[in-house]
Amino acid sequence: MLSSAQLAVFVPAALAVAAAPGANNLLAFRNGLRQGLRPAAVALLGRFAAFALMLGAVTTGLGALLHASRTAFEILRVAGAAVMVGLGAWVVWSARAASAPNGSAPDREDGGARDTAPWKLAGQEFVTAAANPKALLLFTAFLPPFVSSGSGVAAGVQLVALGGLYIVCEAATALVWATAGRVLAGRRLRPVTLRRLDQASGGALIAFGGGLALADLSRR
Repeated sequence: MLSSAQLAVFVPAALAVAAAPGANNLLAFRNGLRQGLRPAAVALLGRFAAFALMLGAVTTGLGALLHASRTAFEILRVAGAAVMVGLGAWVVWSARAASAPNGSAPDREDGGARDTAPWKLAGQEFVTAAANPKALLLFTAFLPPFVSSGSGVAAGVQLVALGGLYIVCEAATALVWATAGRVLAGRRLRPVTLRRLDQASGGALIAFGGGLALADLSRR
């Protein structure tokens, strides 16, 4: 299994990577802001399901294939960027529709959004994580250096253990992002401020997707 030396190096690095601003963490912040901490926490199950599938793909060799095949990776990158831009555009459109004079009235007295079914929030988390090829590269490039030398089976076990530990670190930092959104919502911001935060979140998602589409992520 994992040695104390491996854990001492891996855990701080994993927390730093997991806490970095990104599409999923931004989504967790927005869910905490608009829906509350509990729904945001439940929605994280979608992200972890996507990560678990990625970890399974890495251990079965699919991750190595994508890492080696530029064509396959580019297809996944463009598709992921389109999904992220589409999600951001939907968030911006929803905020604009809510602020339109002939739009529907705010769903709560504080201007917050109507409660969304947790499975829908989890679906958004899943799609956002699964559509980002950088997340798959994280499991193919970030984890292996922490695996100590050993037989193929032992290395595979360590890889799975490290992946599970990374998901735990991801959960801890994602909850911090969701809590930050909930704390901000607790300050009873004006409806117009909440809508502007929504628009900013949507714009950031579009920017993440656009950056992913334009970035040179080739592994030469």
